[in-house]
Amino acid sequence: MISRVAESCFWLNRYVERVEVLSRMLGVNFAFQLDIELAATERWRPLVIVAGQEEDFLKRVEAPQADDGERVQEYLTWNEENPSSVYSSLRAARENARTIRETISLEMWETLNDLWVWLRSKDAHKLYERNRTTFYSRLRDQCLLFHGIAQATMLHEAPFEFMRLGTALERAGQTARVLDVRHHAVGPVDAAEEPPEAIAQWLTILRFCSGVEPFLKRRTAAPSGAAVAEFLLFDPAFARSVLHNLDRVGNFLELVSTGGTADTGRASRTLLAETRGQLASMSIETVLAEGLHETLTWIVETTAELSRAIHRDFFDPIVVRGSSQTQTQTQTQTQAQSSSQGQGQSSA
Repeated sequence: MISRVAESCFWLNRYVERVEVLSRMLGVNFAFQLDIELAATERWRPLVIVAGQEEDFLKRVEAPQADDGERVQEYLTWNEENPSSVYSSLRAARENARTIRETISLEMWETLNDLWVWLRSKDAHKLYERNRTTFYSRLRDQCLLFHGIAQATMLHEAPFEFMRLGTALERAGQTARVLDVRHHAVGPVDAAEEPPEAIAQWLTILRFCSGVEPFLKRRTAAPSGAAVAEFLLFDPAFARSVLHNLDRVGNFLELVSTGGTADTGRASRTLLAETRGQLASMSIETVLAEGLHETLTWIVETTAELSRAIHRDFFDPIVVRGSSQTQTQTQTQTQAQSSSQGQGQSSA
């Protein structure tokens, strides 16, 4: 398997995951505004922060419009110059799929290409204006369908494992980003002391991660900041918890390293082991005492560094030939994401 194909597989699933996560958050937040009165700064701007694009967004809008829900949704959904928008992420996913058309299944390509064609159509724009909830649900559901089709139609070999590696790494970073939006609301207080508005916000964080039902199966009490943070960070069985996805990253790194030399993926696996060990050694009490925001920032930065390590280990390797070493250029690519969102392939 050549490194160019491996890299496209890795980023294909990362971009699809970003479309699904952002679509779900926009849909959940749209419904949430109908139920709870919040300060203007807490309604929509947190989603821009999650996407890592607050600085760019504030450069594009006048100060009074920075908290306007329509401007935020337009920016996160349609803006072609925002590398983290739904439009840009789906475009990048489709381009990665096109370059490895012979590797993925026909059904995967048709599902992703149909979604891209629909998003660019008048019908999609009309649905966006007429029924925002249905619009976001369609995007989310088609991304989930893509993952399911991949599971059912691809050979479970190296290309598929690189795709799953990308999904797991993306989920670990995105969950930390989502949780960090509300870090200021978490403190050493009992859940009974938190007002109903705070509990509603924590339920929204769980919905951002499709975690309400799994959380309630773990706990019968009303959600509190500390309980939600503990669940999203440490639960070993929840599909979007940070610890669970770091474990999955480790599993997939082992699989894609099989058959290589002893050094294949060593730097990535070492960094992952250090990160996973440090996180597993913490308790929620330790995290809150040291600062939830600081812990989440460390997770986001470390997952970005892990992405760079994977790039060096697998996609831009040093090839040893006799006594000389030469750098293999896997492919020319433009950074499609800002530094806060990590490296990505261009859709150009």
